Amino acid sequence: MIIRDKASLQNTARDAAGPGWTSLRLLVRSDGMGFSMTETEVLPGAVLRLEYKHHVEACYCISGAGTVIEAATGARHEITPGVLYAPNAHDRHEVHVPEDGSALRLICVFSPALEGTEVHGPDGSYSAPQD
Repeated sequence: MIIRDKASLQNTARDAAGPGWTSLRLLVRSDGMGFSMTETEVLPGAVLRLEYKHHVEACYCISGAGTVIEAATGARHEITPGVLYAPNAHDRHEVHVPEDGSALRLICVFSPALEGTEVHGPDGSYSAPQD
C-alpha cells in the first residue's frame, strides 16, 4: 500500500513547476500503479497551451475557476469545483485562469504514468515515456 503525505513531497524532485503552473506528483511511474496522479495549480493570469501527444489526462477541479478551450473547434468549457475535463484524444487545448481569480486547483491522472520530473515542451506536451 502506498501512503503519501503531500507535505513530504514539497520541495523535492516531485514538486514540478513551469510558467503559470505548479504540479505536485503524488504518484509517478516508479510507484508501479500504471498511471500517475498530480495535484496541479494553474496560477492566476496563466494561459497554458497544451497537447499531450504521448499521454491521456483527466483533470478534476477541486477549487478555483478557469476555462478550457478546445483548439480544433474553439469550444469553451468553464471549469469550476466538481467539474472534470479529459482531453482523451490528445486534444490540443488551452487552459485560462482569470488574472483576478485564485489558482485553478486540479487533481490530474495521466496514462501512461509520468516519471515525475516532466515539464511542458515548446509544443505543450511531455516527452514520450522511456521504456
